[in-house]
Amino acid sequence: MRHTHFLLTGLLLLGWQYAQAEQVVGNPVLDANVTMQVQHFNGESFEAFSGYASGPTSKYSLRHASLGVSGCLANRVHYEFRAGSATCLAGGAFTLMDASVLYEVVPGIQVGFKKGEILRGFEFYDECVDVLTAEKPRFANVFAPCHPQGAVFELQREFSTGYELLMQAAYLDGSGEDLDEEHELNLGIQLRTPVSGITVGGFFTAIRRRYGPGLDNEMVQDAGLRWGLGTDCRPGNLVLRAEYYGLKGNYNNPYSGTLYREANDPGSYIESPDLKMQAWYAEVGYRVATGISALSCITPYLRFQSWDKGTNAAGDHEFSYYTAGLLLSLDSRGDTLLRIDYEDSVSTPAGQAEDASLLIVRLQASGAWLLALAGE
Repeated sequence: MRHTHFLLTGLLLLGWQYAQAEQVVGNPVLDANVTMQVQHFNGESFEAFSGYASGPTSKYSLRHASLGVSGCLANRVHYEFRAGSATCLAGGAFTLMDASVLYEVVPGIQVGFKKGEILRGFEFYDECVDVLTAEKPRFANVFAPCHPQGAVFELQREFSTGYELLMQAAYLDGSGEDLDEEHELNLGIQLRTPVSGITVGGFFTAIRRRYGPGLDNEMVQDAGLRWGLGTDCRPGNLVLRAEYYGLKGNYNNPYSGTLYREANDPGSYIESPDLKMQAWYAEVGYRVATGISALSCITPYLRFQSWDKGTNAAGDHEFSYYTAGLLLSLDSRGDTLLRIDYEDSVSTPAGQAEDASLLIVRLQASGAWLLALAGE
């Protein structure tokens, strides 16, 4: 990971020096985001691997704070750099969050290196603080780990028929630093249709993980798969999004497979590489303009999500939740947002404790500014 950071920085500096020599450096854009919240849990959440229920923590937190720079050098080299803190990255410590250096080979085709969200459908491609609800679905990190890094190829093309295609192929690190032992190969596609506001998309990920120790107390390498299909619809003030995901091989916890038994042979455990999961969500929101500058827009929303943690295992392993909330835009530009978000369990498998409900009250401020270069 450290070597990739050095490589990204070196490519950016090289491109900057070339662009200065050619006098084609564009003005960069500076952006900032600060998101703070209070979260309150009611109830207990089941700790599957220790076998007891424990109450999660109600607290104030700095959910996200970042400062980023992006721009284009020599009309060819597109760069982005963002650093900051987020509760879902590095335990909330200050870290490099996003970085990319992409070379535009021809209009619409870019190749290079990237650290950040990869094109895995719609919800996983958005930043956590930019989705409709307060948080992404509960299964997000199992199906698509946050902010991976690697080599990417991107294609964007508009067709005369009114369709617009976005395709991204990426060869990524796994959870470790050795590409020989761990890697991910992802292909993502989004197609914007001629029907106003409707986009469809999907992705397929082949992964290789080193995990363990397994049932035989040995470290193991094995392959796994992730895939998803969905649609994002935004006709007028309506926001609709729904996606379905599938998974084979769960490596987020090496012992997860031992919790499940074969459907056809309840006496045998399913090991992590053979475990299958499926999940889906559907959400809807509606933007209501008020005409008041101090409260320019109100967006109520609702989401339902379902996560079957063992589709090929004996018994019931399906959890489901609903989320209801209200998003208030406190200025005319939508840069300051107040969110009230509540999530609770709908169904829980027999014999497992119901997850705690969660109330989040969040205040988010963001902005972007065009920077003038020295001498201009």
